[in-house]
Amino acid sequence: MELQKALEARRSVRNFTDRVPTKEEIDEILRAGILAPSACNLQSWYFYVVSDEAQRKLLKTVCEDWISTAPAVIIVCSDDEKGVVSMFGERARKLTFQDTALAMENMLLKAVELGLGGCVIAAYKQDKVMELFNIPKEHPVVALLPIGEPKEDIPAKERKPLTEVAKFCGNLPHGGVNMPKPQLGIRNTEARGQLFENCDLSESMFHNMSLCSGRFENIDLHNSVFTDANMRGTSYIHLNMDKMRFHTSSAIGAVIGGCEECDKKGIHCVNMSESAWDNVRLLNVKMNHIDAEAGTFTDMRMCRAKIYDVDLDGAEMSGINFVNAKIQCSNLFGSTVRNANLTNVALESCDIDGMTIDGVNVKEAIEAYKNGNK
Repeated sequence: MELQKALEARRSVRNFTDRVPTKEEIDEILRAGILAPSACNLQSWYFYVVSDEAQRKLLKTVCEDWISTAPAVIIVCSDDEKGVVSMFGERARKLTFQDTALAMENMLLKAVELGLGGCVIAAYKQDKVMELFNIPKEHPVVALLPIGEPKEDIPAKERKPLTEVAKFCGNLPHGGVNMPKPQLGIRNTEARGQLFENCDLSESMFHNMSLCSGRFENIDLHNSVFTDANMRGTSYIHLNMDKMRFHTSSAIGAVIGGCEECDKKGIHCVNMSESAWDNVRLLNVKMNHIDAEAGTFTDMRMCRAKIYDVDLDGAEMSGINFVNAKIQCSNLFGSTVRNANLTNVALESCDIDGMTIDGVNVKEAIEAYKNGNK
């Protein structure tokens, strides 16, 4: 599981099924815990795993009853004998809380990856826990961590926006489209027919959304990423899509670019320079007045596409299905096409200087064909 997905899926689980985690699963969770950073790398933690049913029931006497229903409970302790407290004394006590908290977060995320869950319990009788489980005074208890398989789906709770909890003292550059972003916002909401105007949604993520029949005007989408998107029949006009990424998406019957104003002025109305298209279906697509200079197109289906006045200067196209496509008045200067199906493709009034198909210079090949050197 990707880290971002684990972060989004983690919940505080207090209701578990009867499935008991295996020894191997608990070992993996503990290993994740000890990979956490710690003060001076002294790893000031120690863990006791309570899985025996009779012993788990004893936990009802030290905190809330429900904890005894967890098939496994990890008692998280600090290690005062070998950790930071042994080196720096009680003034380092807060460091043990930080160390064990980092370890617990790692363990909870690993539990999510394994299909399990848990939560941090801090309301308990510390002396009683240590007495019941014969925990030495050198291992004071910090928290209890019940672990098990969630019995039900728990909806995500709303998070405060970054503007309420963070302040930047200085400026940082924008960019890094592959970096995961914090997912704070609107979830599980039906809001049809809404108007979003003059909004800054930079670095936002839109996941599992329906935008059917939506209208987007005067939009800057540079450096954006589209994955597993169905864009059937959509139209894109006057957009900046510089360095965008499209992956495993479908835009069947879409219209990209092409408006009367740009047609009259003879200018590009969609900027797709240096964009990347991977495993995208563009069947019956119309592409007009587009700047796709230095773009990368890989494993795409563009059957019956109509491409007019498109700048593909220096573009790289690999594994493309261009069957019955029609390309007119377009700049293909220096573009590279590899492993493509070009059956019945028509090129009309295009600049093909330096264009190669599977290493063959297209213009030279056409001239040779015209001269009878087939």
